[in-house]
Amino acid sequence: MPNSRMDSIDALIKKEVAFALHRHFADDFISVTQLHVTKDLSYAKVWISSPIDTPRAVKSSNEIRKEIRMELSKKITARRVPALHFVADFTSENASKIERLINVIKEEER
Repeated sequence: MPNSRMDSIDALIKKEVAFALHRHFADDFISVTQLHVTKDLSYAKVWISSPIDTPRAVKSSNEIRKEIRMELSKKITARRVPALHFVADFTSENASKIERLINVIKEEER
């Protein structure tokens, strides 16, 4: 059964992290696709993607994660503010590859 308290915390931190990334990287489009906070609020894994260069976005985000954590501590009222770890989300790229493969197979069948 999903925990609504943890879902609310995840959603709040996801929103604030997305705002912080937008402030730090205004010229780049970085999307927070998913976020999961541990139950003890000590750690948050943040999946991000960028249509331009996802690995560079992950590296840049991890370089400023302490700053973003400080910003979070000022925005949210929680016993703890989780340490952030950014990882690449290649879901959309993988979906595009699969779709192209399916289209190739359909064309070959014709």
